[in-house]
Amino acid sequence: MHRGWELLLDLLVTLTAATVFGLLMERIRQSSVVGFIIAGVIVGPSVARLVQDPDTVTVIAELGVALLLFTIGLEFSLQRLIRLGRVATLGGLLQISLVTVVTGLVALAFGLDWRAALALGLVASLASTAVVLRLLKTNKALEGAHGKNSIGILLMQDVAVVPIVILLTTLGTSGERAAPLGETLIKASLLVGALALFVMLVLPRMLDTKTFARNREFAVLVAMATAVAATWGGHAAGLSPALGTFLAGLLLAESPFAHQMRADVNAFKTLFITLFFASIGMVLDLRFVGENLGIVLATLIPVMVGKAVLTALACRPFVASFVTCLAAGLVLSQIGEFSFVVAKVAQSGGLLSPFVFQLVIAVSVLSLIVTPYIVPRAVPWAKWVALRFFPKRALAVEERAMRPKRSGHVIVVGFGEAGEQSCMAISAAGHQVLVLDTDPRQVRRAEAQGFEAHLGDATQDATLDRLNYQDALCLVVSVPEPLVSAQIVGMAKSICPHVRVVARARHHVLAAEIQAGGADFIADEEALVGQSLGDLVSVCAAEWRQGQRNDFRDSSPLKSASE
Repeated sequence: MHRGWELLLDLLVTLTAATVFGLLMERIRQSSVVGFIIAGVIVGPSVARLVQDPDTVTVIAELGVALLLFTIGLEFSLQRLIRLGRVATLGGLLQISLVTVVTGLVALAFGLDWRAALALGLVASLASTAVVLRLLKTNKALEGAHGKNSIGILLMQDVAVVPIVILLTTLGTSGERAAPLGETLIKASLLVGALALFVMLVLPRMLDTKTFARNREFAVLVAMATAVAATWGGHAAGLSPALGTFLAGLLLAESPFAHQMRADVNAFKTLFITLFFASIGMVLDLRFVGENLGIVLATLIPVMVGKAVLTALACRPFVASFVTCLAAGLVLSQIGEFSFVVAKVAQSGGLLSPFVFQLVIAVSVLSLIVTPYIVPRAVPWAKWVALRFFPKRALAVEERAMRPKRSGHVIVVGFGEAGEQSCMAISAAGHQVLVLDTDPRQVRRAEAQGFEAHLGDATQDATLDRLNYQDALCLVVSVPEPLVSAQIVGMAKSICPHVRVVARARHHVLAAEIQAGGADFIADEEALVGQSLGDLVSVCAAEWRQGQRNDFRDSSPLKSASE
């Protein structure tokens, strides 16, 4: 069989097993992520050996992590990082530094050299953006205080991965000599420069045309082509392929089309996540875990407890709430997907021995398996600990501070003529208006009129979730296309049935279809036009009668009307 078809068969086996075990975990009310990892362990070299070729395992692992890191980079926003403030920037840097130093000192105490100790510290400092984001979203905690702080620190960690990989690549000792720092920096700079030129100069001209505005498929193709090109570029530059893909996502995240790309690529994220976590399970050596179970557990528990405490300490100077700090520490206590990239770079450079590398993999996988059970309980456990240090009154104040701030706003989908008029009326009534449109020109027009506007597709639940739809006063659907309007209404009602939906219907015969989707109120244009015409006739009649009374000598209605 041709090598390409073998790889396709391996992917089929991996995805099928991941689907089966993911469904099984969901059925017993556990995270599907655990099922994906278990599926990778079972089909991989450790158990069934359905996928046992080392090259295939490596390709699947690199493909999974590269595609996943592209979506993570696409989620990154420099403005969002700045908006999160000191807890993200200073707190994130302090958390990385604390965990790296403490872990490195422990590694030195166990006899490792300083380069291996530094590599282990950097590996341990990174948490899982993919797992934490998904779990926080599932548990409706993204807008909570501990959720925001966790995301801020994760964003800082994601940014720090670039210099970490460059540093470890430079420190590598494999081969005759380590790669010179200048050469590594030049390659990294060329890769970033090429991607930046494309994203900043070429991409805006492509996506701002009418053709791209009408055909959303092109935006998806451009995003995926950029991801693949960046993966190849990272490999060609001698850096991690996943790092190149992540850089592409970071740069695309700063473009005005990032929101739309996130919504479009979101459909593929499940595939990326599945491949990534299944590939982690394939790398795990069960024989190693069985033979060294005591060492693995003796490493896992101190690492997770230590990370939780050190992360809480890093947050404390910038966050007044002890509960929030400790909850964020518990949420970030695992070792994440970037740690696999960093550990692989360190191992390839000869910084980590095979035993230490397998220990890192085992501890990382087990920490990811435990994380879905920790995140939903982070706040109650943090409160339980806080009760030993603070009175209940102080905790009540902290709990109020953890609630989302934005609520009672009105989301208007579509900023055409009707949408613009509705925004002005809603704003005049004293309500906060958020405009959502798929056309970047309409978004710029809404912003020019003083409205907060976002580029995105309202048929995607992630887009509405980003605008705090669950706490909105109502959703106004002013798009003229009836099929799109019905789709938006149906999706909106499926995710938040309690939020009122006001929809526009251009034709009376289509109003019933939109209402069947769940719209609470319908603005039927034909009925409204008919009513308006009738009202204007009433005005004309009143004026005509007034004219008759003023000129009783002329009894001709036709003449009065003509005058």
